[in-house]
Amino acid sequence: MANIQKLIERMRYWCLDVSLGYDQTNRWDIRPGGEADCSSLVIHCLREAGFDTGNASYTGDMSAALTARGWVRLPNNGNPQAGDILLNDADHVAVYLGGGQLAQASYDENHRASGGASGDQTGHETNVSPYYNFPWNCFLRYTGSQDNNDTNTDNQGDDFLMALSQYDQELIRNAVVEINNRTDRLEKAVNAMALRLGPVPGYSFDYLPAISNNINGLDAQVKAITKKLG
Repeated sequence: MANIQKLIERMRYWCLDVSLGYDQTNRWDIRPGGEADCSSLVIHCLREAGFDTGNASYTGDMSAALTARGWVRLPNNGNPQAGDILLNDADHVAVYLGGGQLAQASYDENHRASGGASGDQTGHETNVSPYYNFPWNCFLRYTGSQDNNDTNTDNQGDDFLMALSQYDQELIRNAVVEINNRTDRLEKAVNAMALRLGPVPGYSFDYLPAISNNINGLDAQVKAITKKLG
C-alpha cells in the first residue's frame, strides 16, 4: 500500500546513495549507474512506494493521472509538506523531503538534457538540494489511505538501541565518538572547499548546503544515540 515516507526514502536513495545520471532519451534506465530524468524518477519512486501512477509518463500528464488516484492539486503557497510533489507542468518536477530539502533529477554533466555518460558524473545530476521555487505551478499532496506500519521512527530508534545493548557498550561509545569526529572533519572540509573554490564558471556548488544539512542531521542522530546509551 502507498506510503509517503517510503516515497521520501526512495527519492533520497536514488539521489544520494547510488550513482544515477540524467538523460531524457534514456530516462527509464533507472538502476545504479543508469539514467533518469525528473519525471521518470518521481514516477519510478512513486511506484516503489506503492502508489498507483496510472498512465503518468511525464510532467505534462502527471497531475491528471495522480489527482484521479488520491492526490490533490494545491496552489504553490511556498510552504510544501514532506512528500509533496513539486510540479511545473511544462518543465520540471521534484519531491519535497521536508526540512527545507527537495530531491530531483536536474541535468547531465554537460548541463544538457541528454548525450552524457551513464551514471552521475558530477554528483549533482540527481541530487538533494535546498528547497527553491522553480517556479512550481502547484503542489500535489496525497490524501488517500496509507500503510503506516513503518513510519514510527521513534519506535524504530528504540528497537535499534535495544539491539545495540546486546553488544559491548564501550566499543559502541568509541564508535560513536569516531563517527562524530569524522563528521566534524567532513563538515569543515566541505565549508573550506566552498570558500576556497568560490564561483566556478559552468559548474554549480548549490549542493554544498545540502551536504552540510545531511552532515548536521547525522550529527544529531549520533548525539541522540550517545544520550540514550548514557
